[in-house]
Amino acid sequence: MPIDPGLIGPTTMGLTQSISLFQGFLPKFNDIRKENPMTNPDFVSDVRMGELAASLLTIGIGAIMSSLTGSPYPTMIAFISAVGLILLYESALRANATVE
Repeated sequence: MPIDPGLIGPTTMGLTQSISLFQGFLPKFNDIRKENPMTNPDFVSDVRMGELAASLLTIGIGAIMSSLTGSPYPTMIAFISAVGLILLYESALRANATVE
């Protein structure tokens, strides 16, 4: 199935915006690594709220791009990138979760 060249730009924009939104709403991985989620549940809440906000905006941008292009690909790529980034941040939170 050939890809329409007109979809590459909007789909790439959705992907790059997801990365930018997650970087803007969430702390750096270094900061996540330094925190212990077992002793600081507020930090975990802040990370999860950032994940929610970044995901909603990412999928929203993908939906806008899909409505402009008439193709579902920008939304699908935005959704996949949001899920991937959530998994990445959740694995960083869990990597340092030690019971004291």
